[in-house]
Amino acid sequence: MKAYKKKRMKVDNTPYLPPDGVVYIMDSLNPERPIRAVVLKTRTKNKREIIESIACPVCGNPMKWDDKWEGFVCEKHGKRAIYEIVQPKS
Repeated sequence: MKAYKKKRMKVDNTPYLPPDGVVYIMDSLNPERPIRAVVLKTRTKNKREIIESIACPVCGNPMKWDDKWEGFVCEKHGKRAIYEIVQPKS
């Protein structure tokens, strides 16, 4: 029963690809407006597409998903940049 409770209370923060395939990200340190992201690599798990890496909007290098920050992290240009996946405003 204890293992069932832990599994039920677990939060899933996996970066799933939206059905339309368009991903918007927001810089956590400068949240002015959403930026359209370029998805570089995906994989399929349980019939859903998971984003493995996206291109950094500043330098263009691939960024990996970081579970601790719940976002994509780029450390290639000076300070660490953290980008969260957001829903576009309609």
